[in-house]
Amino acid sequence: MKILFICGSLDPGRDGVGDYTRRLAGELVQQGYEIALLALHDFNAAEIVAEFQKSEGSKIPVLRIPDSEKVKSRFEKAEQFITDFNPEWISLQYVPFSFQKKGLPFGLGGHLAKIGQGRKWHIMFHELWVGMDRESSFKHKVWGSLQQQIAREVIKKTAVRKIHTQSKLYQFQLEKIGCKASHLPLFGNIEVVKNENFFQAEAKDSLNFIIFGTIHPHAPVKEFVSELAKYSEQSNLKIKLNFIGRCGGELNNWQTICENENIEFEILGEQDTETISKVLQHSDWGVSTTPWRQIEKSGTVAAMLEHGLNVICVARSWTPDKKVPAVTLDGISEYKENQLAEMLAVNKSKNSKVVLKKIADSFIEALDYN
Repeated sequence: MKILFICGSLDPGRDGVGDYTRRLAGELVQQGYEIALLALHDFNAAEIVAEFQKSEGSKIPVLRIPDSEKVKSRFEKAEQFITDFNPEWISLQYVPFSFQKKGLPFGLGGHLAKIGQGRKWHIMFHELWVGMDRESSFKHKVWGSLQQQIAREVIKKTAVRKIHTQSKLYQFQLEKIGCKASHLPLFGNIEVVKNENFFQAEAKDSLNFIIFGTIHPHAPVKEFVSELAKYSEQSNLKIKLNFIGRCGGELNNWQTICENENIEFEILGEQDTETISKVLQHSDWGVSTTPWRQIEKSGTVAAMLEHGLNVICVARSWTPDKKVPAVTLDGISEYKENQLAEMLAVNKSKNSKVVLKKIADSFIEALDYN
């Protein structure tokens, strides 16, 4: 089977969906499938790049079309790449903001239908639209309604044969617009690297917390860090927060609060995947600022879980605009004020999990069935 994946950007380490797609592609090549990758709006490419990228021990042919390319030329080059590769399936890895900076890729459905004419389409909805929470502003609700129309058009124009999403919330939202989507959970973008000698063994008088990737605003940071300080004093355990990856502007807020509460922290910044894996293995707890009802779409949370960490969700309020069934997520706990000590007292295992192959198998099984 030949499968071509389409996403927005494929600059290694600079786009979460691109990294996800590359790892999935690499695993499928290992299993004997012919795979190619196409970036339609690569925000980190200055010119058209035809190259091979490596993942999971595999080399994958890639075409990266920059965001600056004119529309006509963009889709002509994309169509030629598809024609030359001649895939049976095209898998669209969909995030609205990957295909237009404001998340409004009008006309995308029609363009995709043309360049993939006569081929079978699969869509993985990594994100849907903004404004689906009660806390959203009127602007975001209007914005989201436009994005919803675009998603409908993409589904209709491509005559998609199979749809996946990683989020139970997104399954519910897609069902509301008449679209049946199957659940395909995420794997992390960081391969588990075994190296027990990377860190020196430490006395069991400390707890290391890791915050990986983008820090979202309006989280109850002060309350959380204050409780960490109290727990440190009461349990006689040294607490340290480590920040790794591109954390964004909110990092300054966390840094100031840690300083005020006398909590030790270290800013590790961007690192290669091997170093990130080793740091995750050295940690005791993961921390995520992705809202609870959206946390299934977080690749960094998936990576922490695969490295054997349990994750505390410290995030702003985010209430679905419609009644959505509640979910229980293994290994992830939602932070609630004055309950942190109870959460940390629970004995947790640290067994790493390799899930990429299992998810790749589920993906192929779904395509074979269609």
